[in-house]
Amino acid sequence: MSGRSWVVAAGLGLAAVGLGVGTWAHLGAEGGAAVTGAVARPQQAAPEVLACRFERHARAAFSFGSSATLNAPTAPGAEDHFQGHLSWVVVEPARPGHPALLRAGLSSVVLAQALSQERVSAVELEDSPFYVRVDTRCRFVGIGFAPHWSGDSRRLVRTLLESFEFVLPGDDSTRWRVEQRDGVGAYTAEYRRDEARDGETRITRTKPRYSLDDTVRSLGLRLQVLGARAEADFDAARGGWMWRVKGQETIRIHLPGEAPQGFTHRFHLSREDGVFVSVRDSVAPEAADFAVVSGADVGTAPVDAALVALDRGAARARFLAFFDEGAKGAVFPAARLLAGWLRAHPEQSALLLADLRRGEIDQVARAAFFLAFELAGTEQSRQALADALVSRDLSALDRSRAASALADHGAPSRAAADALLAQVRESDSPMVANVSLLGLGSMAGRTPPGAPLHEALRATLREELARAAGTHDELAVLDAIGNSRDDGFRDALEARLKSEAPALRGRAAEALGRLSHEVTRPLLVSQLEREESPGVSAVILRSLSHLAPGTELDLTGAELALAGRKLAGSASVEERAGVIEWVGRARGQREARRVLAAHFPREPNVRLQQRIGAFVTPGELREFMR
Repeated sequence: MSGRSWVVAAGLGLAAVGLGVGTWAHLGAEGGAAVTGAVARPQQAAPEVLACRFERHARAAFSFGSSATLNAPTAPGAEDHFQGHLSWVVVEPARPGHPALLRAGLSSVVLAQALSQERVSAVELEDSPFYVRVDTRCRFVGIGFAPHWSGDSRRLVRTLLESFEFVLPGDDSTRWRVEQRDGVGAYTAEYRRDEARDGETRITRTKPRYSLDDTVRSLGLRLQVLGARAEADFDAARGGWMWRVKGQETIRIHLPGEAPQGFTHRFHLSREDGVFVSVRDSVAPEAADFAVVSGADVGTAPVDAALVALDRGAARARFLAFFDEGAKGAVFPAARLLAGWLRAHPEQSALLLADLRRGEIDQVARAAFFLAFELAGTEQSRQALADALVSRDLSALDRSRAASALADHGAPSRAAADALLAQVRESDSPMVANVSLLGLGSMAGRTPPGAPLHEALRATLREELARAAGTHDELAVLDAIGNSRDDGFRDALEARLKSEAPALRGRAAEALGRLSHEVTRPLLVSQLEREESPGVSAVILRSLSHLAPGTELDLTGAELALAGRKLAGSASVEERAGVIEWVGRARGQREARRVLAAHFPREPNVRLQQRIGAFVTPGELREFMR
């Protein structure tokens, strides 16, 4: 699911994000051992380097349980629940360049879905095996299903694996970070390895935040991780795989114009070989489908024959059924269904848009409706979006949804860019104009540098910046420039970074944070040194922390000294939090950890002290504070 899709479905929509539930993702093996019942706690000493190692024909079984609870006034206590047993057999062990291949099956499945609109059958989950490819770091690198598995069932299984995997460091590190993805989005997992006890190693995984697309944030979507912690015990003596997992995550989603909605996800897994059920080899590995079936891949995912056979009225009714009784979390599954039908019947795009004009698409379903046209990816769906963009008989909200979807529809085109630019300059709606402008920036970011369209979009953004100078619209143009991620705007952003207006400085700093590390870092550090507004400093620090995602920063001595001064002299919790996150990105440097440890006893905020503890061990705190 692209960032622009989030804008259609959430930033401009009327429904919350749906969360996948459940976990049985933490697989392991017992090298050739017979099935004898629950596994006892391991006794041998752990090796220095953990790894997932599998032996051919090894088998194991696990019990798992999971629940996701909605914490919202509209449906307090509504819950999805998933429990059962997982059994697997090793088909191929790992070898250089090739992950291990496991054949897995589910049994004793109990599935209750009060939240999710993707109705999955427990019978289908138990009906046939699936395959999992696991590398030596325990990362799940492929999941293959029998061709008859429904898209909903595939997505549920894939989401579980993506959401709850533990990834090892590949060396003897005690702290590491890994870029991962789950059913909500991309995030950076932070891991800590505790000292081995009796052959057991415990790894703790925390999830500080998700990496939402910048355009999504600019349109008002916010996603808070209120707490996300999971622990896994590894049986290091028998290959380094997990035998117990337990965790809880609480996430709050903020959508413009709606009350925040929170989800709490609790999950556990334990090795219990006594529940092993034979995993039939009814599907050969070469016949399994390892293609990803998700929102982002809807253009290539197979469409069910039954869906293709529907006429327009029946397809529309099936789409709208997702929203019966005002159900939340229906946007993405409903959009995927309608997008699949539109790919099979591209000529129906204009007729479906006419249905919308006649009022046959409920308001609650319209975010998903426009998202479906974007995901369909056909020329006819693109034309329908362009028509909707200029339709005076549609609301400003619907035209804004069309603008957002058009900007992210397929490969960028000059026709789509011209249609958006016309709305930037001529629309009677500030909302439509603003979303169209942001879309031009995103389109520039998706266009290869040097291409004629990229140069035209760059010139357009320069013209809009000059046109908006000195007005409130200048802030929106800076957001669009940030979306473009174009280093060519360095000088323009630097000039505004020195403006007397704090709002302009903050917005320029945010846009700079989306450009390349080499261009952005010296400008932001220089401004941080002289910045007087704690709020703007917090934005600068956030941009510095987001540079070069997935890698540790290497801060200079001057930068660490600046961080120390900011921590010592700032009365702003937000600013100090920003400094801690920035220096924490350089946790591999001893001097960076020393700066945080030195501040620890002076920090009055307990939450920030806890955050320092995520980067500096208790032993180092004692050492550096002497």
